[in-house]
Amino acid sequence: MSLWTLVTDPRAFFAARQGEHSLRGPTAVVVAHTLLALVGSVVILRAVGDVVTPTDAASIVYASGGQRVSAPLEIVLALWSTGALYFALWVAVTVVVYLVSLYFDGEGSFRRLLAFVGWTLVPTLVPATLRVIVIAATFLDAPEFATETALREWTRTELLNRPARFAAVTVRPLFTLWMVYLWVLAARYGRELTRRQALVAVALPGALASLNAVGTLATAAGRALGLL
Repeated sequence: MSLWTLVTDPRAFFAARQGEHSLRGPTAVVVAHTLLALVGSVVILRAVGDVVTPTDAASIVYASGGQRVSAPLEIVLALWSTGALYFALWVAVTVVVYLVSLYFDGEGSFRRLLAFVGWTLVPTLVPATLRVIVIAATFLDAPEFATETALREWTRTELLNRPARFAAVTVRPLFTLWMVYLWVLAARYGRELTRRQALVAVALPGALASLNAVGTLATAAGRALGLL
C-alpha cells in the first residue's frame, strides 16, 4: 500500500498493515517535519541573522511562521526541539489511545499502534511545506538591513502584502482535522476497536489538536487585522 492509498482509501491502508509493525516509514514522516522546520530556519537566518538580536529575532521569526532562531547554534537547537516535539506528539497520542483502549479490551500491540499513529502525521506535511514556501518567498529576496527597525518595517510590509501566508495558516485546521480522523482509524485498526470505541480513545488528543489549530488560525487573523 502506497501513501496515495492513505489519501484515497485510509481504511484499506491501515487494514493492509495490520500484520506489519515496521517503524521506518512513520519515523521518516516525523523526520520530514523536522527537516522542513530546519529549511525555514536556515532561510530566515540568512536574511536576518546579521542584524537581529536574540530577543527581537523571536518575535520577527514567529510572525513569519518559522522557528525562533537568531544564530547558527539556535538553528541546531530549533531542529532538535522541533524534532522532539513531533516525536513527543507521536508517542503521546499513541500512549493515550493505547491506555484508553485497554478499557475496551483492545487487541494489537503497542508497536503496531505506534506505527499507525506515525503514518497519521502525513497530512500535516502539507501545511508545513506551504509554510516553508511562504518563508522562502518572503525572505530569499530580502534586501540588506542596516538596522533592526528597518527589518521590522520590511517584515510588516511583506507579511501584509502576502496573502499566501495567511492562506497557508488558514488551511492548517483542515489538515489537522484530517490527521485526527486518521487517528480514529489508527486506533480502530491498530487496537481492533469499534468505531465508537476508537472515537472515545482519540477524544482527548483530538480535541487538543483541533483547539490548537483553531487557536493558531485566530491568532493569525488577529495579527493580520492588526497590520491593516
